[in-house]
Amino acid sequence: MNHAPLMEMAAAARAAILDPSRIALVGAQANPRFELFHAASSLCSQKVRTVLAEKRLSYRSDDMLILSSMGPEGVIPAEHYSPAYVRLRLVAARESGRAFVSGYSGRTSVETEGFDPCVVPLLVDYQAGRVVADSRQICCYLDAVSRQPTQLLPDDAQARNEVMRQVGIVDRIPNGALLYGFHPDADFRPGALKVSMETVYDFKITALEQLIADNAGEPELVAAYRAKIVKESGGRTLRHDPAFQRAARDGLGGLLKDLERDLAAKSFSCLHGNPFSLADAFWGVNLVRLNYLGLSSMWRGLPHVQRYFEVLARRPSLCKEAIQASVSSMPRSTYMDAVVDCSAGVFA
Repeated sequence: MNHAPLMEMAAAARAAILDPSRIALVGAQANPRFELFHAASSLCSQKVRTVLAEKRLSYRSDDMLILSSMGPEGVIPAEHYSPAYVRLRLVAARESGRAFVSGYSGRTSVETEGFDPCVVPLLVDYQAGRVVADSRQICCYLDAVSRQPTQLLPDDAQARNEVMRQVGIVDRIPNGALLYGFHPDADFRPGALKVSMETVYDFKITALEQLIADNAGEPELVAAYRAKIVKESGGRTLRHDPAFQRAARDGLGGLLKDLERDLAAKSFSCLHGNPFSLADAFWGVNLVRLNYLGLSSMWRGLPHVQRYFEVLARRPSLCKEAIQASVSSMPRSTYMDAVVDCSAGVFA
């Protein structure tokens, strides 16, 4: 895509951010190659920001509000629902060739669920004239365009395949179900988070319906909003479904046991002297999120996973982009207190 039109589209998307303080330059470059639309609390955004930090890449940071809310005159749409942002995201959708998301599974992987046109993160590469969506694709893209000062995907085929296998596992964890869903037996999420999750889907769907009405003359935009409604309606239906929530938690338990086995086999991970990789970045962000949700008890009997979490929690990129970002942007979770104390010394 040509530079000037891309800059115009990105500027229009950026204009949806109401607070200018959430737009900033990260790094030393005044006119960076990359621009990232993201959210501090977004798990997928945290993965991308961790990679950007590891690669020491400069970028324009556009931190968006991603929850719709109730205002004096009705529902206020989330900033990443804005028509200008969705139009920019549709550039990436067309390049990917993937159909829109058509249901709800609690997972966010584009490879298995389809393309969600109304989420973050989104990367703009002005040098290449490209718009890249999906955290997994963005992170692999960044590693390919910049191999210094660190390389997150090994050149060795066997090592690379194992790293990408782990990335794929993390990418398919039902994080949406774990964050938004109400577990019938043991819901450890912060009370304030549970309160907000009671209405979150209603606000989302109301906002999307209004945006459909306001943009009826743009069929592609309407189709994007309708696909998003299908997904969020599924989430609303299943958030209190006991069988669904138990299955999501049980599936996670199996993945953590598999991780324990893989860590013990030393097949990957910085825990056993291997270079820090994309698998470590993805697992690190996800383990921090699970800890935030009160689910670290699930690896209490898994010593390798426990040690892995402890090591990753001291990684400067993860301290900043996962731990500190979660603490500053989400309701307080007492489960994060020890992690914050542990990571504080990293920046001392």
